[in-house]
Amino acid sequence: MPKSKSKKARTETQTPKFRLAVGETKDCPVSLLRLDLNNPRLHTGTDLEVRDDSELISVLSDIAALDELVISICTNTYLNLEPLIVIGDSNSGPFKVLEGNRRLAAIKLIQNPTQAQRLGIKVPAPIQPEVIKSIEEVRVYRVAKVEDARAFIGFKHINGPQRWDAYAKARYVTDWYKNAKRSVGIDSIASMMGDNNNTLRAYIYSLLILEQAEDAGVWSIRERANSGRFAFSHLYTAIGRKEYQEFLGLTDGWSDKPPLKPIKGDYIAKLAETLGYIYGVKSDDRPALVRSQNPDLKHLGEALVSKTARRILQNRGTLDDALDELKDPSDAFQDSLIAVNLRLKRAINLMPKYQGGSQQ
Repeated sequence: MPKSKSKKARTETQTPKFRLAVGETKDCPVSLLRLDLNNPRLHTGTDLEVRDDSELISVLSDIAALDELVISICTNTYLNLEPLIVIGDSNSGPFKVLEGNRRLAAIKLIQNPTQAQRLGIKVPAPIQPEVIKSIEEVRVYRVAKVEDARAFIGFKHINGPQRWDAYAKARYVTDWYKNAKRSVGIDSIASMMGDNNNTLRAYIYSLLILEQAEDAGVWSIRERANSGRFAFSHLYTAIGRKEYQEFLGLTDGWSDKPPLKPIKGDYIAKLAETLGYIYGVKSDDRPALVRSQNPDLKHLGEALVSKTARRILQNRGTLDDALDELKDPSDAFQDSLIAVNLRLKRAINLMPKYQGGSQQ
């Protein structure tokens, strides 16, 4: 008479181990999914280093509107409309999420209301059973390597409905270009993502230039005078102007496969000078001269290619001081009078409101 199966054997038969092959789409237990600690959303130009899922969720709650997604899931349940893209070393997991980190972070907050409360994100209570059931497993698609997912992720977040900011986009396509070791050109990357070649070219050149400045130790994003979101658009707009191209030696035109160090050695000092004027230098107590992209960026470029105006900037003169040097003397004098007149008018308009005050 055959022996009956042991309790352990029966349990294993009833609950088979989860398996996910490369190229397969399948509902996967959320417990097997891990957030990507190098998520492109973190690349904002500000130092956002995270060590674990909890820290990443905290950062995403500030930059990715997790509260809105949490409410949406709790109201409508989780909808498996688009699979998360994952990668892993084995068929049984765990799997790192390459695309869908915002969705996974929201799910983890719903599963952990205490953490959500700590981050100031409201999770409706009680959570409905159908909501809990909908986030136990989510649909995923497994790729063999990161490169297999690049085109889809890039299209979605660079030219698609859920766009990253400019610096995150630039970081993503520049890493793609560098990892391809110049076997793929900018035109090919743009074609795969349905984006404008010139836009991606400006992104990649600008990022390579920033990296070159940092590697040479002449300037760093961390050294900019103003805190907050990094104004990356200032740089890629500037290098599209002929004055900056002339000043930085970028007069050979834009290549489909640019060198990883676009600025020639003799121009590194000028690169440091340019970045210092655009963004300021915190350690040197030098303020940013570009307060408004239009017209400050244009005026700065004009000053850089003028020997006399540039010398004024080098001696900590203001952008207005440098611009006066570029004008006809009578025009500069007239502009100064207009500026003084405007200040006097403002003072006169404020005079009726003046109630007196202490003199220091």
